[in-house]
Amino acid sequence: ADEKKKKKKKKGRKAPVVVKVPKSIELTVDQKKQVAAINKEFGPKLAAVQKKINTVITPDQRKARNAANKKAKADGVKGKARNAAIQAALNLSDDQKTKMKELAKERQAVQKAARAKFVEILTDEQKAKLPKKKGKKKKKKKKNADS
Repeated sequence: ADEKKKKKKKKGRKAPVVVKVPKSIELTVDQKKQVAAINKEFGPKLAAVQKKINTVITPDQRKARNAANKKAKADGVKGKARNAAIQAALNLSDDQKTKMKELAKERQAVQKAARAKFVEILTDEQKAKLPKKKGKKKKKKKKNADS
């Protein structure tokens, strides 16, 4: 099994998976094909954005980012704290920060479009099992507190 994994890596990376199906959702065979089609459609777009991101940062910065990520992961640091540690290690110039923000928006747009297509193929029952986004709950609480 290990030999097969090594062979796959040599062929070049597969297009990134844009839509990850939560474990709580069981898909039909037809839905699985549709998810594969969504990943095929949006994967190259996401890969192109990632390529652009990799041209903005230098190889040394990439190494620093990966090292900071591994260290944070090993220390059990998550979320905003991990991102802060990674950003500090990257040490981006103002020009790089601007480009990275633009590319992050571009990446989010691709992911959002892919997710929207994914949600379209789900049944209402499956949609109910989708994990709720954390950010939206907080906004609702604020609105309730205001009224």
